[in-house]
Amino acid sequence: SIQDISTGAMTATDVATATTQAQSGKCSPNSKDSSPVKVKTPAEIQEEIQEDATTHLLTGKRHLLVSDIPAAVSSLAQACELLSGHFGETAKECAESYFYYGKSLLELSRMESGVLGNALEGVPEGDDTNSSTIEDPVMTEEEKTDVEEEVGDALEENFQTLMQKEENEAIGKMESKEETSMDAEATESKDVDMEGDDEEADGSQGEGMDTSTEGKESDEKKECDEDEEPSNLQLAWEMLELAKVVYTKQVESGEGVKAYFEEKLCSTILSLGEVSIENENYSQAVEDIQLCIKKLESLPKDSRIIAEAKYQLGVAQGFNAQYDEAVESLNSAIEVIKLRTKNIKESVQSPKSPSLQKMEITELEALVPEIEEKIIDTKDMKKEAEAKTKQEAEGLSSTSGSKNVTSIAVKRKVEEEDGDNKKTKEDKTAAAC
Repeated sequence: SIQDISTGAMTATDVATATTQAQSGKCSPNSKDSSPVKVKTPAEIQEEIQEDATTHLLTGKRHLLVSDIPAAVSSLAQACELLSGHFGETAKECAESYFYYGKSLLELSRMESGVLGNALEGVPEGDDTNSSTIEDPVMTEEEKTDVEEEVGDALEENFQTLMQKEENEAIGKMESKEETSMDAEATESKDVDMEGDDEEADGSQGEGMDTSTEGKESDEKKECDEDEEPSNLQLAWEMLELAKVVYTKQVESGEGVKAYFEEKLCSTILSLGEVSIENENYSQAVEDIQLCIKKLESLPKDSRIIAEAKYQLGVAQGFNAQYDEAVESLNSAIEVIKLRTKNIKESVQSPKSPSLQKMEITELEALVPEIEEKIIDTKDMKKEAEAKTKQEAEGLSSTSGSKNVTSIAVKRKVEEEDGDNKKTKEDKTAAAC
């Protein structure tokens, strides 16, 4: 009908209008062009990376605080990767992540050492492995005779088997020689040039095999080098060294609060000293921690980091056989702790709440007996070292003494022989007279 035709015409008009709008950019609200993807600016990207890294950093610090070391290592590693990848390896934004990542790796290394020590506990060392609480079985004479007969029979049987084997090998060699001589006579008529070509081919093939063998060996060596990953202790040292470099730059540049960065730098150097103790490089640990204490002179005398540094110095000196210095350092750590406890108790105005103050006092008072026990251990180490030195000295003196006695005895023997010869000569001379 006419109405249907008009309706169809209107529909076609609507389609044409929609097409024109699409070409001119005026699209419907549901199209993609009406809400284009927003491109992030560099500032927004940087802010997003910092937010993600901060989240990982805070999570890692929380895990470290509750001693969930593996989780702390994982979170802090992600924080370091994000920050160093965007800002650069020695950027100031990376320092804190480097420090806590290094601390968590150090704790992880200590955990591994503790697990290994517990696994090896009770295992005898050195010659103790040969000792046994089980006595050797005692055999009667009859049992010994039976065993000797069995051993003799077995030896004789073995001897006969070996003789038969040698005879068979000798017969086989004779047969192979005859076959070889016949083959040699048959091949004498071959051309000399062919032999030369064969030799050249063999030589080139041998060189190729040598080259391929060398290539395989080098590849295997490279694979072994790649498989050798640094230990957690080595990674801890590397991370703390990076943190030390960044904090040193910040202290020297004067940016921000200098006292804050100096304390952070000292904490990093102290942690490096702890790494050296775990690595049994005690002289380096003593050197690092002494440098740390020197830098801490500007801080209040009751700072906990000073007490910690003096305690770690005492531990390092004890392992480095500086026993008297170690006891002195450990006593200094106790004095700092007692001073801090006294100041907290006497302080009227403090930024900390009474509950936090009470908690810190409890922690500090619990540290004193532990350090006193360490002092006793250090004194025992000194006594053991002195006793060992005394034993070695006595052993040397006894050895030299026995040598002197032997030489004296030899000398006396020679003198007696000379005396006898002289006496015989005199007797002969007297008889001749």
